[in-house]
Amino acid sequence: MSVAQIGPVYVPKSAQPSEVIPAPPGLVALPARPAFAGFWLRAVAYLMDTVLISAVFGLIASFYPSTFMKFPEAAPVSLTSLPQLTPFAFALTITVNWLYFTFFESSAWQATPGKRVMRLYVADLNGQRVTFGRAAARNITKLISSLTFLVGYVVAGFTERKQALHDILARCLVLRRP
Repeated sequence: MSVAQIGPVYVPKSAQPSEVIPAPPGLVALPARPAFAGFWLRAVAYLMDTVLISAVFGLIASFYPSTFMKFPEAAPVSLTSLPQLTPFAFALTITVNWLYFTFFESSAWQATPGKRVMRLYVADLNGQRVTFGRAAARNITKLISSLTFLVGYVVAGFTERKQALHDILARCLVLRRP
């Protein structure tokens, strides 16, 4: 059958308007798709946070250098002849980093200062603020992302929601603010 076989179609000049059904009260429009933070935005934010933490750590360590650094004897130049962190400094660095990221990401900011500058924030899978426990789990699982030769971080460049391995494990998202 073709359109020519149907013949002319009558359309009235003034059609009655269809009945408008009002939306139920309290119903809001669905939010737009969230803007996921990509690998490079997150990397720059992490670099900013690392510089900030390192500057504070370096300032404190400058007052008590032997507490934080092992200085080698005068010997030929090799990797073992470079200054190294003491076990105390190593443990302190890991603890301070964990506390820094956990407290800031579970705070009202939902972001570290580096993420805030880059207009990023950490949320759960529903877009809500993460609890202290979830932020702590996310930052503990960053060790897994690091111990996989940083492959856990690179995963963020290839997943649909731009999640790194530790985000997937902790069920978190890193989003961009509008």
